[in-house]
Amino acid sequence: MSHTPTRRLRPQEFTLPSGRKVIASLPVDIPALRKQHREQDTDVVEHGSEEHISYLRQVHSHHEGRRDEMRARLGDAASEWEETHRQLNSVSQELEKLSRRNTALGHNFGKFGYNSRLRTYDGVLGDGGGGGSGTGGAPSGTTTPGGDPESALSEEGHRRGDSTKLFKKPVVRQWFHKDVIWRAAGQTEIMAIELFFDLLYVGIIHSNGEHMAEEPTAHELLRFAITFIMSWKIWTEITYALSWFESDDVLTKFEVLFNLACLLGFTTNMISSFNENPAHNTYVQLVGFYLATRYAVALHFAINYYLLPMVRGFMMASCIQVVLPTALWIGSIYVEMPNRLALIWIAIVLDMWGQIFYFAPVQYTLRYQKDADTPFTRGVRNLFDYIPAVNIEHRVERTNAFVSLVLGYSVVGILFQSNGGYNINAFLGKAILGLCQAFFFNWIYFDIDGNGIEMHAIRRSAPAMALWNNAHLPFIMAYIIATSALSRLVLASDMSNTHPEQLVEKYQLLAEEELETGVRYFYCHGLAIALLSMTAIAISHRHQLNGTPRLAKKWRLLNRVAMALIMFFLPLAKELKSLYLISITFGLISWVLIVELWGVSLKGHSFIGEADCKRKALKETREESNANLPPVT
Repeated sequence: MSHTPTRRLRPQEFTLPSGRKVIASLPVDIPALRKQHREQDTDVVEHGSEEHISYLRQVHSHHEGRRDEMRARLGDAASEWEETHRQLNSVSQELEKLSRRNTALGHNFGKFGYNSRLRTYDGVLGDGGGGGSGTGGAPSGTTTPGGDPESALSEEGHRRGDSTKLFKKPVVRQWFHKDVIWRAAGQTEIMAIELFFDLLYVGIIHSNGEHMAEEPTAHELLRFAITFIMSWKIWTEITYALSWFESDDVLTKFEVLFNLACLLGFTTNMISSFNENPAHNTYVQLVGFYLATRYAVALHFAINYYLLPMVRGFMMASCIQVVLPTALWIGSIYVEMPNRLALIWIAIVLDMWGQIFYFAPVQYTLRYQKDADTPFTRGVRNLFDYIPAVNIEHRVERTNAFVSLVLGYSVVGILFQSNGGYNINAFLGKAILGLCQAFFFNWIYFDIDGNGIEMHAIRRSAPAMALWNNAHLPFIMAYIIATSALSRLVLASDMSNTHPEQLVEKYQLLAEEELETGVRYFYCHGLAIALLSMTAIAISHRHQLNGTPRLAKKWRLLNRVAMALIMFFLPLAKELKSLYLISITFGLISWVLIVELWGVSLKGHSFIGEADCKRKALKETREESNANLPPVT
């Protein structure tokens, strides 16, 4: 997860009644400040120290005495001036809150592209007060987080102050209303229950990947694609539901627990779901657990349909999107292979992208038929006046966490155990290359493509958002396929210094001298598709241009495409042994990383020796800021 740097405390200056100036600063800055002010009548003290507090008390007592003297001398005029000054300060603070609203959001969420079409209902970021304007916000009679002071508390504080409820009316976290997004000012953190939910997918990835490595065939690839897309749909739908609504009660926990149980049942029936032997085929059980999870989510939406009139239309449409493909899933149970595949893929398309067909007329009416006055347009505006919105930073962090999980699994897949001795052999060499390869993928995804984003794809445009959302599925699937094949390549004993007896018995059984053709294709094509998908994700964002990069973004992405094409044709070189194959793909990924690191750097900037320049620039900036600060008297 991203780290937001804290703001450095500036030195604070004030003047004693005697006229002597006092500077309170952090301990790290005290030596430089004392050296700077050694010839002046100035005391430099540590911020928060006893000496600092004593000086402040002297100034406080002095100004209290001046205030009492003015009251005695001026009478009612002094009291009237104090009241006017207090009211003026109050109004000025409110105006400052409103003027800082967009600035604060832009600073904290700059890469997500927030603009004037964003409103917050609970004040400004970092501000504990409810400074948000309610004009044009939620309709009267609905529950919003800004509706009462207690809901503005942080989640941690809320849990400490209140007992856990068996049931609470859910709250819409953020929503669209008249082309404006209303949301909380603070960032939504990933909940512990979501991380626990992700852990189950480690088992799904392990079961799917391990079995695919044992049987690298087209039939197994088909089974993996169908079952993983089904499990991905469950993950995305529950992620959206937890992002749309806030309801931290016992019932919600049990809803998630039920989905976890169904997902566990789904996982235990994946491997044999396309078994040609009817006695061992588990397709019916697989579909049963999948539909149980889908209907649990639909029931959740149906309950919110009655509890939240604010988003009733969207909840009704979401229930319809779950119910309609059900007929195809149930019908596929009674159809034999290969005709069953037609129903399966149609149902998957409706599950994954059915909202395009359902909500396209609604979006068209809300955006382009604002002045039309027909029964249909009036009904649409009435039902879909408020639409739950995705919390962008929460969605991004959840996706990042899932990608980290997948990349981490790739490291687990290459582990093995030696059978005694200090063995530095090709087994270990291939595993280290696989580790470095996963590290480089992680480096490119998070520190290059995820860094310096000026506007995130979700906020950039509808096509960019669709590209970002849909590119992650083939990226994750392809990388899991490549990882499953890599586990076979690491244990391949086709090199002169790869002796199976150096492995424990469990891994000796997996060590093979001849690699199957499917393993080569799974590995190379998986990495190539993963790299192309990362290229699509990078295209979807608009990155910052604070200078002239050494190599433009389009050429760097074109380099990725070229390396992916090379990987596509690598399986044709059947004479390549496992170590050489892994070494070549590692070299291609390394080249991509080198080009990216060199290309994103700015012209005229050195890679080495800028530490002193930066330190000097920081010092000059601090001195300039201190010079512009007025003394506190």
